[in-house]
Amino acid sequence: MIEINLLPEKLRVKKKQALNLPALPIIPIVIAVIGFLVVIQLLLVVLVQAKKVVLNSLNGKYSSISTSYLQATALENDLKDLTYKIDTVEKLSGSRFKVAKKLNDLSDSLVPGVWLKSIDVDKEESVVEPGALRETLVIEGSSIVSGEKEDGYIGRFVNSLKENASFSEDFSGIELTKVERKKIRNTEVLDFIVSCTFKKGRGL
Repeated sequence: MIEINLLPEKLRVKKKQALNLPALPIIPIVIAVIGFLVVIQLLLVVLVQAKKVVLNSLNGKYSSISTSYLQATALENDLKDLTYKIDTVEKLSGSRFKVAKKLNDLSDSLVPGVWLKSIDVDKEESVVEPGALRETLVIEGSSIVSGEKEDGYIGRFVNSLKENASFSEDFSGIELTKVERKKIRNTEVLDFIVSCTFKKGRGL
């Protein structure tokens, strides 16, 4: 259908011309935005993992320090308790036998390959003097089996006790009274008992 506009040109309504905007590359922009978000996410994951590693390391160090501190504290308390008991025994007994000194002499007499498990004082009625007590210092320990002689280390330990004048002065006899062989995993070990008989009036 043909339209004829009879209005003067000045009064005619002009049609709006469409703007010619350049076409935007939508797909590359979307890909770039997604890639940026992925990179940010990966960086966050790496940072979180790094923080976790540092935190685990600090927790491990703290745990190790706490354990060492507790062990040191327990050892210190045990030593104080043992010292107190020794002082108490010596004060109450009024004996010439000095426990702390004898323990030090015993430590000095130890030889490589020998370790002690217990120290006790055994009291029983004397066969020679009825009514009198016979006191014996009983030392229990273990030793690694040496190649030269089965009880080589133990023999050296007993001789070391006898030759230690400060230790042996209170005893009439120092004898190896028991040796028992056993195996711990692949190592041959000897359990032994050394009996040290107190001189009269020198015991606890």
